[in-house]
Amino acid sequence: MKGLKYLITITKREYSEDYIAFFRNHGVKTVLSQLCNGTATESTLSLLGLEKTEKVMFNTIIPEDEVAPLIKGFLTEMDISSAGNGIAVFLPIDSIGGASSLKTFIGEKTIEKKENDMNLNESKNVLIITIVNKGNTDLVMNAARGAGAGGGTVVRGKGTGAELAKFFGVSISEEKEMIYIVSRRDARDGIMKAIMENAGAHTDAHGVIFSLPIDTVVGLKLFENVD
Repeated sequence: MKGLKYLITITKREYSEDYIAFFRNHGVKTVLSQLCNGTATESTLSLLGLEKTEKVMFNTIIPEDEVAPLIKGFLTEMDISSAGNGIAVFLPIDSIGGASSLKTFIGEKTIEKKENDMNLNESKNVLIITIVNKGNTDLVMNAARGAGAGGGTVVRGKGTGAELAKFFGVSISEEKEMIYIVSRRDARDGIMKAIMENAGAHTDAHGVIFSLPIDTVVGLKLFENVD
């Protein structure tokens, strides 16, 4: 739906309250959160002098005219560009399920529909999402890294109870894991092919994989495309 963006923010769990306050101060009405973990290897963490920490993922939908103020806030208030502080990605919304769903996220705000929205195939970056049986994250990430991917983020059903909503039309149970990988568009096909070959539907991982175009990335220098 033109005029709307899906915002995914991933940061350290210890920053949860700060980010909740940040979103509240910027007038973001509804934010959904879930625990997750990074996929950096122990050798990479050791090299950087970092420790593996539990992450939290925030999901929300915002009007397009709030993207620029939020990007500025991520950079100046949350210092998201500093190593380990997090990442935020903005994705275009194709459609939303009626006025009630829209109101849940943006309240009474109006949407400014722009006729010059970019062609989604022109986005420089994509978000690759893989859904696999529990315990196959390393299999997915090893395949992805072999095709040129960097790190990723894994989301599990941990702490959510038995009922989990459908995600992009796919039912997610507690035995599933979702791996999010930000990639350059020109590397997408190779990464997805490697994952499908090693953890696809024909394997014990029973992987499902798809990608979404990303408008803007904040927090990862390699992928940042803000002014």
